[in-house]
Amino acid sequence: MDIAVLGCGPAGLLVADAVERAGHKPHIYSRKEKSVIPGSQHLQGYIPGITPDYPDSAVMFVRMGTKEGYAEKVYGDPYHECGWPNYDGVFKSWSVFKAYDKLWEKWEGEIVDHEINAITLQNLIEAYATIFSTIPQPSLCHGRHNFDGIPYWIKPSITPRADQHREVVVFNGLPDDHWYRWSILGGKESLESTAPLNYSHEGRKAISNDCDCWPEIHRLGRWAKWQHGVLLHHAYAEALTLVAEEGAKVGN
Repeated sequence: MDIAVLGCGPAGLLVADAVERAGHKPHIYSRKEKSVIPGSQHLQGYIPGITPDYPDSAVMFVRMGTKEGYAEKVYGDPYHECGWPNYDGVFKSWSVFKAYDKLWEKWEGEIVDHEINAITLQNLIEAYATIFSTIPQPSLCHGRHNFDGIPYWIKPSITPRADQHREVVVFNGLPDDHWYRWSILGGKESLESTAPLNYSHEGRKAISNDCDCWPEIHRLGRWAKWQHGVLLHHAYAEALTLVAEEGAKVGN
């Protein structure tokens, strides 16, 4: 099968790699610009051929305060669903920066520099039986749907030399601090807050949506799904499953 993949960020290239691993050719369409990964992040799943077999490190998740305090700080609602119960313990961790560099080196020459809008997307739907999109869904929506999200700011900092080996994420549910997440991952330190910070990168935390535009395409990754709790490695695993399902349809 020839499969179109929309987007060339980390999720898009992970999907392209999954398509190839499943034995098919991905055709990548995107504005050909390497994504800037803000702050300190990590990859929580192994990707064959892209990450080492063994984790780059073990990251410690630490909680301060309460679940209600964290939910109030992040969502403005102490009873809002959040991942607080999972933010405790030691977890496997791979460098998202190294993985994305390797993916970019592998797939850069295959990316078709292509503006994705309503007209070009319709053309791709007519050309490909299977399309995976990792593009933020609000940019493809016809404009009549709701995308619930929370603005946030990420402020990178210079990591002290003595702490560059540390792998830690602190989730803050204390009421007296404006920030809710502080981390050092892969030698990069950053602070996240729902209050504006000087010299920070502004983003929007995806929560949920009611968009049903373009039912012909499969949305993969947090921003395309516009859904809370979607991790980067989920896009790879889900793409493998969907390719197998599409292949079974073709076989039948």
